[in-house]
Amino acid sequence: MLRLPSPVIYALALLIGSLLVVAAAVAHPDLRGDGAAQLTLIAQCAAWRAIHWALLFGFALALTGLVGLVGMHVGTPGESAARAGVLVGIFAYAVWAVLVAFMVGAGGTLALSYVAAEPGLAATHAVFLYDMLHPFALAAQRTAAFALGISTFLFGWAVINGKVLPRRLGAAAVASGLVAIGLALAFPESAKADEAAFVLPVLWQVVTGAVLLRGQPAAPRV
Repeated sequence: MLRLPSPVIYALALLIGSLLVVAAAVAHPDLRGDGAAQLTLIAQCAAWRAIHWALLFGFALALTGLVGLVGMHVGTPGESAARAGVLVGIFAYAVWAVLVAFMVGAGGTLALSYVAAEPGLAATHAVFLYDMLHPFALAAQRTAAFALGISTFLFGWAVINGKVLPRRLGAAAVASGLVAIGLALAFPESAKADEAAFVLPVLWQVVTGAVLLRGQPAAPRV
């Protein structure tokens, strides 16, 4: 039986999970227009369910990898920041999952109902329900972006102080987290900039997973 050391498992989880999120985000259709237009786009997207399940599974894998990142910083000056980072990260991914679960479940079902019933009263009801519930999902998205920015900033602070991983990796996390926080604060949940807030933190996770796979981290420098 093949046994992989724990650091490799965590690194793979972080890399694969974050890559799943990136791939799903790239494949996701650009939802524009009113509720009816968005439901039509959803119904026409054959990969709608696959995209959103990839996101949900990616969240779980990425979080597993972040837990491993905390383990690397136990006993270093970056331990407390890393622990805080994973706790906020759990919140961020949990809230983000609310949006994704809504879109794969209710969003997909309402889209199929709308297309099948158009024109008619059932189609009107589908659009009404979507218009009423979608703002709740977008609010969850903005909250998740803000929290993921904080989590990424904390992990960057942990890497800089812990001195187990390259300092530039920590600096990149700090910058990515600040950009995500700023975008979540500055733009409403309906803006595309709110979605862009996720980009740098997730890309940082991809890079970090690759760095961890490349070899064992150095012992902390004192």
